[in-house]
Amino acid sequence: MSYDVIRTVRQLIESGIGESGRLEHILDRLESGKYLYLTDQRYLENLLSSSEKIPSKSVPSEPHEFESLETELKDINARLEKIIQNKERSEKKITDDVQTTNINLSKESSQISNKTLRPKSKSITLILSVVLGIISIQGIGHIYMKKIAKGFGILATSWIISSVLVLYFLGLIKNLIPSFLDAFIPILIGGYFGLYAFQILDSHKLCTKYNTYISENKKMPPEW
Repeated sequence: MSYDVIRTVRQLIESGIGESGRLEHILDRLESGKYLYLTDQRYLENLLSSSEKIPSKSVPSEPHEFESLETELKDINARLEKIIQNKERSEKKITDDVQTTNINLSKESSQISNKTLRPKSKSITLILSVVLGIISIQGIGHIYMKKIAKGFGILATSWIISSVLVLYFLGLIKNLIPSFLDAFIPILIGGYFGLYAFQILDSHKLCTKYNTYISENKKMPPEW
């Protein structure tokens, strides 16, 4: 900051022109090498403009000093405006970057969600239940539907029933069980085909329920 500007402010204070407290604050900032607030700049410019009408004995300074001060204040004002504009551009760029990042994250999240929550194929569910179920590999449709515990429970039950029936009809265990238990063989056969029909219908029901829920809510059903 030019010494002429500081000297002029001191002369204004000594001459009793303007508010002494405010001029002291302006002088302190000038001597500290700090920029003036816009309101203080305008105040000083107005004060200098009005002081030109005062006789020279009240303000012992030359006209060119006021012109120099006004020029320097305008230069300060221009630099401050440039700093403010740069700051606004930086803040706008940061805001745009944040918005772009949020949009990209939202798109990626949507893509990941859509990729993870694909609907289950009813055809595959039906084939696994019908074709594999008929050869005693029941419950695979449930496992495909991610009902692991239920699927393995059905699978184990179908293996036990089919193993007993096979061993019975091969005569390997026929002599090991009492004759009155022969009546339970038809029950086991009925249970086997009943389980077969159940796992087909139930897996198809689960597939429909799963696909409907994710299409409406875009997330996994709570019981899965």
